[in-house]
Formats: sequence, structure tokens, C-alpha cells
Amino acid sequence: MQNSTDILQIKKVFYSYGQHQVLRGVSFNINKGTVCGLLGPNGSGKTTLLKCINGLICPQTGEVIAEGRKVAAMTRQQTAACMALVPQQTTIVFGFTVLDIVVMGRAVSIGRTGLPGRVDYQQALETLGEVGVEYLAQRRFNELSGGEKQLVMLARAIFQNPRILLLDEPTAHLDFKNQFMVMEKVKQLTRQKGLTTVITIHDPNLASRYCDQVVLLKAGRIITAGLYREVFTALRLSEVYDMEVSIASISAGFDVVLPAEYICIESEKAL
Repeated sequence: MQNSTDILQIKKVFYSYGQHQVLRGVSFNINKGTVCGLLGPNGSGKTTLLKCINGLICPQTGEVIAEGRKVAAMTRQQTAACMALVPQQTTIVFGFTVLDIVVMGRAVSIGRTGLPGRVDYQQALETLGEVGVEYLAQRRFNELSGGEKQLVMLARAIFQNPRILLLDEPTAHLDFKNQFMVMEKVKQLTRQKGLTTVITIHDPNLASRYCDQVVLLKAGRIITAGLYREVFTALRLSEVYDMEVSIASISAGFDVVLPAEYICIESEKAL
């Protein structure tokens, strides 16, 4: 049954690549206005699940419902009006400027024969400002660092004016500083614009800091799903990652996940 706060429903989704079954009856709901982390090790089905949510691929059985509508029945224009996807990596063949890349985020709504106008470029520049990278507007996208590219792609997604934001491993290949810079901006924009954000992520410490809801995935199955404080436990994380882990709270109010062996070693040193 759908709750009034649910914006996304994933119902018994199965998906296979040939004989390799990637998703095995995945079901959960995502609350409106939250940051939801799809958390699990490599090969757990996170990216495939995100593609099913976005309608890039259709579940072989089961369904995804966004804002009360079946995603499989939506046109690409309808999907783009509802949600925007930030891929893990973006390769641009031509030497487009950052401003051009952001404006392209509305290509579907502008139409095949339409061209962006002065208002579109002005609004794109303002969106870059919201993300904090307006100074990059005239730079070539391919000349940017990894962190800068992710922020530009985030601006492009925001410019699309979605209600649901999907990000596939937004911190992959980023250094320590840029991981937090990107995630802080994602959290900030989610709150400011009233978005619902779904992030695939493999680092439980980033999930701990930034996610309101967590879906724990392993080998295409859900171990547990729900509000962060209800499901984020050492026992469940140990099951997901096939190793014993401990969760320690720090003074800043966040939880830190570490191998249980490390905690034991540090405790022995303290003695």
C-alpha cells in the first residue's frame, strides 16, 4: 500500500543480464524529500536498480512507480520532467563549455527543433551559481577536474528542474576533499529545493553522514531498507560486507563504521 509520503515505490523488481541475475525481487519505498542511499558492495545491483528507477531499462518482472505513475509507461519526456540522472562518469567528445553542458539538461523540454535562448543561458548560469561553480561557465568541460565535473553535472541535473534526483556513485574516483564537497552540495540542494534524492554508494561512512533512508543491498537482494537510524546497524552491515564491523559515534553527531578488528586493537592500546 502506498503511503502519502512515498514518492517512489519499487515493487518486486527482477532483472538479469543474460543468465546473470542482478536484481532478485527488490521491493522498498522512498519517502518524499529525503536522501536515500542504495548501499552495498560492488556487484550488489545498485547501478542496475538506479537504471530501472529512471526507466533506462525495464524490470523483467515487477515495477517502479514514481509519483503514482508506472515509470515503464512514461515517455522519455515525462520521465525527464519527473527525474534527472547524474551518471557515475561523463565523457564528452566535443569541446562544449560548461554553460553549454548545463543548458543541454533541458534538451527534452526545449524539443528537437527548438534552440535554447538567452533566458535559458541566464537560468543555466544562475543554476551554476546555486551549485557554487558559476566561475566555470566558460571553461571547456573536458578540461575540468573530477570534482568540478561532478558539480557541473549536478548543476545540469538541477537545471532540468526535476522532483527526483538520481546519482550513480557521485563520489567515485574523487579524492577525500571532493567527496565531501560533492555530497555536502547534494544534501544542501535536496533541502533547499525540496527534492527527493537517490544515491548509489558503497562507502557506509558517507551514507551515515548524508542519508536519511538507507537500502542495504547484497547480490541483488535487499538485506533491509528504511530510515537510517532504524536499519543502519553493525549486524546488518557485517552481513552486507561479509566482515565484522563496528559502529562508533563521534562528537560531531555522526556514526563511523570501522572493521571490528580495528576497534579491538585500539581498545587494547588504550589499556
